Amino acid sequence: MSKYKDVVVTLSKKHPETGEPAQAGHSFVIGTLGKKKGFYEIETEQLNKHKNEDLQQELFKLLHPQTHH
Repeated sequence: MSKYKDVVVTLSKKHPETGEPAQAGHSFVIGTLGKKKGFYEIETEQLNKHKNEDLQQELFKLLHPQTHH
């Protein structure tokens, strides 16, 4: 069973798929979980307020959505 701590976090100033630069003051947070890859954009200044664990949890939600029955 995957856990959020398994997510590998990378920060980038370029879009992970297109290579386009992020808009001014923004960064891409890229997460890898096994063979899945997900990302989202965040204000660079917000990154200072988050711990690595916060980023892992956010990416985990994208990469491993919980299905509710």
